Amino acid sequence: MATPTDLQRTVHVRRHPPELQGLDAFSYRCAGWWRRAGWRRRDLAASAARIDQARIKFATLDDSGLNERLQSLRRQRRAQPNAMEEVLEEGLALLAVAAQRELGLSAYIVQLMASAALARGFLVEVDTGEGKTLALALTAAFQAWTGRPCHVITANDYLAGRDAEQLESFYQRAGLSVGRVLGDTPEDDRRRAYSQSVTYTTAKEVAADYLRDRLRLQGLEESGARLALTRMVGGGRASAAEPVQRGLFFGLLDEADNALIDEAVTPLIISRTMEPGELETACAAAWQAASALKNGVDYQVNPARRSIDFAPGRLEELAAGYEVPDARLWSSLGRRAELLRLALEAREFFRRDEQYVLDEGKVVIVDESTGRPMPMRTWRQGLHQMIEVKEGVSMSGASETLARISFQSYFRHYQNLAGASGTVQEVASEIWRTYGLPTLRVPRHLPSQRQFLGWRFYPDMASKTAAISAEIRVRHARGQPVLVGMRSVEASETLAEPLVNEGMILYVLNAKRHREEALMVMQAGHRSRVTIATNMAGRGTDIRLEPTVHVLGGLHVIASEPHESARVDRQLFGRAARHGDPGSVLAMYSAEDPLFVRFVPLRVRQIWIRMLRSNARPVAWLGRRLGCVLLWWSQFRAQSQAVRRRRQVMQTETEITGGLGFTQGFARPLRRPNAVCGS
Repeated sequence: MATPTDLQRTVHVRRHPPELQGLDAFSYRCAGWWRRAGWRRRDLAASAARIDQARIKFATLDDSGLNERLQSLRRQRRAQPNAMEEVLEEGLALLAVAAQRELGLSAYIVQLMASAALARGFLVEVDTGEGKTLALALTAAFQAWTGRPCHVITANDYLAGRDAEQLESFYQRAGLSVGRVLGDTPEDDRRRAYSQSVTYTTAKEVAADYLRDRLRLQGLEESGARLALTRMVGGGRASAAEPVQRGLFFGLLDEADNALIDEAVTPLIISRTMEPGELETACAAAWQAASALKNGVDYQVNPARRSIDFAPGRLEELAAGYEVPDARLWSSLGRRAELLRLALEAREFFRRDEQYVLDEGKVVIVDESTGRPMPMRTWRQGLHQMIEVKEGVSMSGASETLARISFQSYFRHYQNLAGASGTVQEVASEIWRTYGLPTLRVPRHLPSQRQFLGWRFYPDMASKTAAISAEIRVRHARGQPVLVGMRSVEASETLAEPLVNEGMILYVLNAKRHREEALMVMQAGHRSRVTIATNMAGRGTDIRLEPTVHVLGGLHVIASEPHESARVDRQLFGRAARHGDPGSVLAMYSAEDPLFVRFVPLRVRQIWIRMLRSNARPVAWLGRRLGCVLLWWSQFRAQSQAVRRRRQVMQTETEITGGLGFTQGFARPLRRPNAVCGS
């Protein structure tokens, strides 16, 4: 029978930094700099050199000798989980030898540096293509030797499933087991996966399971004795009331800036769908009323804030002019005005094949940062139904929120958190301030051979699309593989259609065709291959080149639209010239791209467009230089807004939840959020 300690499965240790103001806040930021300075690159390099020397020594062991040393160190880690520094270098050296024999992967010095920093609780910047997957695996195995749960959190289901499968033999050699939790994993399989030594999953799945566990524990004491009694009644089997997770002890983030920054304020909501009723009738009425309103006459669209502006009292005046019988929600003027605003937002800011797609008669949200479909997500109450009315599909029932948490708040529950990404230096200060994670940069293993061919700016979408098509034709004629990064499904298919009509064979990877992702990524580096992809190909995808492609210049990446964050652009650029291979990058942007429309004043943008259209070479040159300045300015403004939004969400959650970061309907939080994790 399981002991009470074995059944204490929920960890809610609040590891986030304190809320400080003034001089205290400045001192705390200085502490982050001091900790980074305490582990300078040369100190990390010296530690990695000692690990490498130990690895060379252990490489002479036969298989039985290696297995014996691995098991001995595993027992030592389990007996003394807090004595990490004494065995860290020896442990990583042994694990590196195990990876060499099982996977055929020899860890470079920079990967050993990254693993050593991750184990010590740092966020590590490792350039794209430098082997973050192996570095994370070495650290995960070392930490899992303690017997405590270790979650490796990747950017998407594809990467989580791929890494768990490819690394399974390595973990088995280290005396560990590995599981994976994906979007379609059943509950029993989830519980089994979380019971393994190392679990590969995504931020969405692990946070959702955390929320579901909190709901299961509602009304129960968070004690091993109570849960042990529950299991005894169930004959020793896991019951519906028992948590799925074993706790939040070690969290290792792949593509850490995506989880900690880009997705930080995305709310993870557990809800139940109610039967269609009055809300749907009211949404249909609001959409009909909004169809008679005109932009610039009845209201103003603010693209920078993505908001609808009305003159004082104008919204209520418009709402009062429409009556709908037998709709109680429509009878209140305040609710009527809010529904009318939602209808206008759905019309002005949400477009098919950009923010969402239609799949089998349903509206499916597309994650704007990854380009992936999110079939289990819905927009806030009323907005999703409004878009369904807009598209003329059957309306789903409204959702009743049972529990919610932001990713920003969720990750601050881990007792030990670390991560790696190719783009974290720009947000190092915010990550320290929010999560208490210091950041270190690891050098490249080989010099980069990436050729950045600069930015090209065009006055309108049509000229940009024509230029991208011409660039694809030139590279394709040479046999060079091309990857084109697009922001939306619609844009990717618009670019592909005329090229296909010309007889060119190309492959489109977007939210509508995501099922072929593995095959497309595998072949994207082949000779004469043309791949047009949304952000799905921007993170974590390792595109390997055919040997004959090296002499052609490697993979050529075309960025077709700037993102709000320059880090996301850099992720796309990082698909080229990986592992020391050759490659090139070209950015081709238009003055009509949404980023410029939102953040560049109309008058400035009109002057810029005239400069780009000018036949005078000096004027056109100035237009290109101005484009670089406007690109920096637009991304700076976008990121400033995002930072303010993340701070506001964190403050609001702290006030509402009393510091727990967890909202459970209207019920109070559980009484003891700081339960101890059992091994």
